[in-house]
Amino acid sequence: MLVTFLVFLVVLGVMVFVHELGHFLVAKKSGVKVEEFAFGFRPRLWSKKIGETTYAINLIPLGGYVKMFGESDGKTGPRSFKSKSPSSKVAILVAGATMNLLMAWVIFTILFITGFQPFAPNAARNPFLSEKPSTVIAKIVHGSPAELSGFWLDDQLLAVNGQNLEDGTGFVEKIRALNGQPATVTVKRGDLTLDLTVTPRINPPSGQGAIGVAVGQTGQVRSLWYKAPIAALYETGRVIGISAVGFVDFVKNFVIKQEVSEDVTGIVGVGALTGVARRMGFEYLAQLVALISIGLGVVNLMPILPLDGGHIAVLAYEKVTRRSLTERQFSIFATAGLAFILLMFLVVTLKDFVRFDVIGRLFS
Repeated sequence: MLVTFLVFLVVLGVMVFVHELGHFLVAKKSGVKVEEFAFGFRPRLWSKKIGETTYAINLIPLGGYVKMFGESDGKTGPRSFKSKSPSSKVAILVAGATMNLLMAWVIFTILFITGFQPFAPNAARNPFLSEKPSTVIAKIVHGSPAELSGFWLDDQLLAVNGQNLEDGTGFVEKIRALNGQPATVTVKRGDLTLDLTVTPRINPPSGQGAIGVAVGQTGQVRSLWYKAPIAALYETGRVIGISAVGFVDFVKNFVIKQEVSEDVTGIVGVGALTGVARRMGFEYLAQLVALISIGLGVVNLMPILPLDGGHIAVLAYEKVTRRSLTERQFSIFATAGLAFILLMFLVVTLKDFVRFDVIGRLFS
């Protein structure tokens, strides 16, 4: 457990550092005076002033910050954040999330070159792959339609009613879409290619699925080295879309239905997943880092103060209306946004504590 915790801190630290480095570099490039570049939240462990910037490491490793001259203290001058053009401000604000997305893209590029077994759903549908994993029968329920139709363990699934399969998720989707109608499933068994007819159940027993099989994957996804950056860009974009839709759905359900989906996890869940990925191997840990980094980048761009996206939304509002928010108005929105974020964090964390039996694990 200690090793997992340390790995989790390293993973979190790298993502936070990369994020804040983006703000730092673009702020410097834009001529903004950076007063402090800190990893973690106070109390302070170490600091050193180099030039005009104080570099610091703080005790609580759950974030970090770049303190820019004139960003929040109202100070003005040619090197203040407030004096910069709206486009420069947006560039500085977007830079953190951009660096997170860039890190994920680099990780995916390396993984596509070396080859890896993906755990993100539908990753094998990437059109720039030179090699894809095979979908195979991993389990057959006794007495199920699959067993009665002659399926064997390790049969490689090729097609359903002549439609080629791309991954296990595609097979499940196609079987469900049949609504109980007979299907011809093409499988490869050794050197033989067979067509097996199976009729899915409309109301199968719990946990068995429509035909009574569990599917798995064998092999890796891989791309030619010169296509790997494009494959990585495609995968990064796909995960960005999934993350954005997932976060919006989460907020909608949280506000309207007061519900938190079982698919949502917070920092405790991420820690648990880090432990699982670490034990599975480096390629799984690297994938997890890429996915979390994308999630961090996407969430940071959501239009909620005090997130970067919230600040961008304020700039857009001021640009369109040609009116600036008063300090009181900004403070009200920022406080409300922070309270909402903390409430979501608390609810998800408490749910994770129960889901992962954290208390029981600590005292077992």
